[in-house]
Amino acid sequence: MTFIERSREPLRPVVDSSALLEECLASLRSARGPVAFDTERAHGHRYWPKAYLLQIRREGAGTWLIDPVAFEHGRHRADLGSLVEACGSATWIIHAATQDLPCMQEINIVPPRIFDTELAARLLGKPGASLGALLEAELGIKLRKAHSADNWSRRPLPESWLMYAALDVDYLLELATVIARHLVLAGREEWSAQENDEMLARYGVSPEPKEDPWRRLSGLTSLRTPLQYAVARELWLARDDVAQRRDRPASWILHDSAIMAVAELARDSVPTDDQVSGLRGFASQPGQRYVRNWLAALERVRRMSPKQYPPKHVRATGVPHPRSWDKSNPEAATRWAAVRPVLDELACDLGGLQASLVAPPAVLHAALYYHADISHDLLVELGARPWQADFLAPAIAEALGEEIPQH
Repeated sequence: MTFIERSREPLRPVVDSSALLEECLASLRSARGPVAFDTERAHGHRYWPKAYLLQIRREGAGTWLIDPVAFEHGRHRADLGSLVEACGSATWIIHAATQDLPCMQEINIVPPRIFDTELAARLLGKPGASLGALLEAELGIKLRKAHSADNWSRRPLPESWLMYAALDVDYLLELATVIARHLVLAGREEWSAQENDEMLARYGVSPEPKEDPWRRLSGLTSLRTPLQYAVARELWLARDDVAQRRDRPASWILHDSAIMAVAELARDSVPTDDQVSGLRGFASQPGQRYVRNWLAALERVRRMSPKQYPPKHVRATGVPHPRSWDKSNPEAATRWAAVRPVLDELACDLGGLQASLVAPPAVLHAALYYHADISHDLLVELGARPWQADFLAPAIAEALGEEIPQH
């Protein structure tokens, strides 16, 4: 085992100017082969989940570290689509791409194709799919890892952090080559291609805004009256507004427990200003700092008609969870009971894969809940990748005692 503490090449200056960006782009254009890529975010330190450092490497170009914030130029986000243009049709190697693609598309970095080494490892049934575990198992390399949870919005970034960031892509190209070879030998190269295409299509676009995000408040379901829900909602919205403007995690502005404490007092009427100010979450920082925002939120509730209060329960859409099928759809419950153990066995037979990797829950639930006749084409229509449907269609038919379809 080789312990690696420093990148293979001396660190270049962080790309934070137009001149350095042009130098980086020229280097990438003159290089060849796939592109290793990673991002560093500031989860737990900032409200917005954007990238604060980009790491890109290509054979012949070496590693470049790019500060996307330096290219915002007064905009909410930078536009670094020129990185994709410079690399042409090359495949981008990313480890655990679902974490990086959302913040990449925000700055117009949408590769033509990707290869996710973490996903490939899971398709191979590897016991460890983290970057560190794979580098150790496949290349005999152990990286120095120390700064994954740090505040990457800090400026200037310490050299030790930059070294850590560079190491994340230093051996990613070699790892991808080894993992891709394993996929070919296992006959699972096409599985990986289909999964990567689907992932890029899903995460390479702007996400749909979540409906009623305030309903994710911890402990919300303990509330009993619509008035309590109205208080919780307005305080959540006020907190979210402050968090966005200050670009700080919402919990730094006001903890969920403080919002719930006010809502619990609102059984029959909106709590008074004195009642709120006396609560522990509002009597000290950070709750005290924005007390006017919280009191204004409560005043909005006082002025509401009860018809404007949010309902306690929102009508569920989509397929219910299988645990409720006995009541809502007994025939589907019978199908689920027959199919589930067969699919668990199938995943085991495929080398100990996660069952959800072979049978996406949303697809499986929709198929079994609404359909008695489940074909390969139906599964693909519902969102399964063809390689998954190749296994699922005959396995489901066998579980339900039907004739195994030919595809």
